Amino acid sequence: MAFDLYTIDWTAIGSLVTFVAMLIAYWNIHISDKQNKNNQQFQLTLIQREIEQKRLDELIESIIIINDTIQPVDILDYSVKFVNGNFTETDQHIINSMATKEKSDSNRLSIQLMKYDKYQSAKDVLTALSNMRQKYGEWVRDISILNMYKKHNFVDPSYLAEMTSTMIRISKELEPKLEEPIRKILNTPTDDLNKAIRLLEVFSSVVSSYLIDHKKIFENELYAFVQKEQKRIDDMMFTTLPNKNKRKAKWKDGQNIK
Repeated sequence: MAFDLYTIDWTAIGSLVTFVAMLIAYWNIHISDKQNKNNQQFQLTLIQREIEQKRLDELIESIIIINDTIQPVDILDYSVKFVNGNFTETDQHIINSMATKEKSDSNRLSIQLMKYDKYQSAKDVLTALSNMRQKYGEWVRDISILNMYKKHNFVDPSYLAEMTSTMIRISKELEPKLEEPIRKILNTPTDDLNKAIRLLEVFSSVVSSYLIDHKKIFENELYAFVQKEQKRIDDMMFTTLPNKNKRKAKWKDGQNIK
C-alpha cells in the first residue's frame, strides 16, 4: 500500500503534535508546581519544627531551674539550725538569697502558666511544679521573716498571725494527724513568736516529706511529657517529607518498605 504525501493532512497532524506537546508541557508544569508546593510545605514544616523545638527546650530549661531550687534537705537542715538557735550570719545570707531566688522562680512560673494555659499537658506539668514551689516558697518566706523578727526583737502582729495561720493550714492539709500537736503548741504559755518558731519546726518537717515524695512523682511525669512532646516534634518531619525522602528515612531506620 502506497502513501501519497500530498494527500496527508499535515495541518491536522501538526495540530495533534502541538496538542500532545502542550499536554506534556502542562504535565511537566503541573509536576514542577506540585514539587515546589511540597518543597515550600517542607520548608514551612522545618521552620515550625524549629519553633516548636525551641519552645520545648525553653520550657524544660525553666522547669528544671525551678525544680532544682526546691531542695527538701535544705528545709530540714536550716529549720533545725534556726529552731535550735544555731543560725549563723552565713545561714541568714543563704536564706535571703533563697528568698530572692524564690520570687524570681515565682514570676518565671507564672509567665509559663500564662503561656501554656490552653495547652493542657504542659499546663498539668507546670501546675504540679507550682504546687510544690508554693509550699517551698512559703517555708523560705517564713524562716526568713521569723529570723528577722527574732534577730531584731521586732514583730508585726498581723503578719505573724497570718503566717502562723498559713503554716497551720498547710500542715493540716498535708498531714491531718498533726492537728493535736499543733493544738498543744498553740496552748503553750509563751509569746506568739516562739509559738510560730515551734510551728515552723512542724511545718518544715511535713513540707520536706511532701516534697521528697512529690518530686519523684513530678520528675517521672516530666520525663513522660518530654518524651511525648519530643516524639510529636520529630514526627512533624515525616508527615511532610516527599515520598522519596520518606522511603530513605524509613530505610535508614531499618524499616522494610513494600
